Amino acid sequence: MTFARARRQLSGTLGSKPLSAMVLLALAAATYLDWYWPWGLLFLYWVIVSLHAREAFLIERVTRIRNPLLYWAITGIWGFFGLWAVVADLAWRPA
Repeated sequence: MTFARARRQLSGTLGSKPLSAMVLLALAAATYLDWYWPWGLLFLYWVIVSLHAREAFLIERVTRIRNPLLYWAITGIWGFFGLWAVVADLAWRPA
C-alpha cells in the first residue's frame, strides 16, 4: 500500500483532517504515559502559528492589531508553557 493510498483510506475514515486525528491520539497516549513534552511542542507550534497569522484564538479571535496587549500575553504564555512543559518533562525525567 502506498502512502497516498493509505492517506486516502484514513481520510475517508477520519474525515478530511487525518493529521489532527493522529495528533489527538498521540496526545492522549502521551498523557496516559505521563509525557508532557508533546503538549509543550503543541504550545510552541501554536506560538509559531500565532506569530505567522498575527492572531491568536483562545476563547475568541484576538488580533495583534486590535488587541496587541492581549495578543502578546496569550502568545507569551503559550511560549512559556511550551518551554516549561518540554524542559520540566525532559530535564528532570529519571534516567
